[in-house]
Amino acid sequence: MSRMTLPRAPGPGRPALRALVLLASALAWTMPASVLAAQQPAPALVEAARRYSEVRAICANFEQVIEVRLLRRTIESAGRICQQRPNLLSMRFTDPEGDMVIADGEYVWVYYPSNNRDQVNRFPAAGSPGREDFFREFLENPGTKYDAEEGGIEAVGGRDCRVVVLTPREGASYRRARLWLDVGSHVIRRVEIHEQNENVRTLTLSDIDLTSTPDPELFVFEVPEGARVMRLRGPGAPPALQ
Repeated sequence: MSRMTLPRAPGPGRPALRALVLLASALAWTMPASVLAAQQPAPALVEAARRYSEVRAICANFEQVIEVRLLRRTIESAGRICQQRPNLLSMRFTDPEGDMVIADGEYVWVYYPSNNRDQVNRFPAAGSPGREDFFREFLENPGTKYDAEEGGIEAVGGRDCRVVVLTPREGASYRRARLWLDVGSHVIRRVEIHEQNENVRTLTLSDIDLTSTPDPELFVFEVPEGARVMRLRGPGAPPALQ
């Protein structure tokens, strides 16, 4: 897969920068969100949430682009993502090969050997259900978490999609999000997240599978021999080595 890199700005080297950006984004999805009074979301989001509730697992190929706007850089990656209700997630990268984010129901494991094969980041999933998993975050009870506004129709991968803009009500770690929801199958085809640090993360999904049962091994993470585990205890708390 081709990579696009905009002109470099002074600052950390690319491997260290990529590790910090991806880890910060992973942690952003674990921040707790306030659950306020329910609001009826946009009709397209209602249909997508209904479709999500009908399936046990979702797998798809993904292409991810992270725009680091403060440094005017773009980081591209690709792989396959699988989510199995209620709380399992596997995000395994083919570019860079070997990078992964795994939620096993108890912990979220973040391992980027392309940057540092000797370090694994781990944080508990229990205190922040759904935040590392955008399927669950955006499609499970969306009316309690977001103000939603429908936009127009745009094509993603040759499929017509309804664009829905989501504004978090309180306590979220990002400013807003946009979903591209397939008007026929009501699945997410693309998600764009505007984070508080001004990074913009976009994932485009293809080869979406709603019928197969994922291999249970996808949701198992084994710490590589010799790797250090950084136990992240929550926002503002220092990590601990294991």
